[in-house]
Amino acid sequence: MRSRLSLTLVVVSLLQCTRASTFLATYSGYDYYKVQASGPMTSANVKVTCEAAGYLTPCPGDGSCEFTSADCVQTGLTACSSPMNEIAQALCGSNPRQCPAMDGVYSFMGGSGHRGGCGVESGTWCTHGEDYSNRLAFCAQDIGCRSAQCENGASCQGH
Repeated sequence: MRSRLSLTLVVVSLLQCTRASTFLATYSGYDYYKVQASGPMTSANVKVTCEAAGYLTPCPGDGSCEFTSADCVQTGLTACSSPMNEIAQALCGSNPRQCPAMDGVYSFMGGSGHRGGCGVESGTWCTHGEDYSNRLAFCAQDIGCRSAQCENGASCQGH
C-alpha cells in the first residue's frame, strides 16, 4: 500500500510539473523556457504561469531596471527595456522581433509604466500583454536545479 501511495504522489508531482514548456536557451547560469499560459498575458499571469510550472519569473533587467520588481528574479538579463533580447541573440543571433522561436512569448514587466507583459507577435516586439491571451510565458530555471525541479512536488524557486 505504501509503495502504491508513493507512486501516486510521484505521478501527481510529475503531472504538476509537465505544463507545456519548451526549452529556449541557457544564459548566465539559467535555462530559459516558454510555457503555455491561460488568460491575458499580464505580468501577474506570466508570474503565475512560471511558478505553476515550477520555474522562476525572470526580471527583464538588473536592480537598476525600472521594470524589475520584487515579483521577479534577477537572472543575469540586463537588457531592461528590451526584454528577452539576450535569449533571442543566443537563439537566432538577432532581437526577439526577428526570432521566430520568440513569437507569442511574453516577459514579466514590473513597475507601473507598462501595460502587462512585453511580448512578440508576428514581428512586433513589446506588444502589450493585456491585449493578448493564451500565449507563452517567459520563464527560467537555475541550472543548479535541473535535476531537482520536480522532486516530491517541489521546485527550485527559492534557490
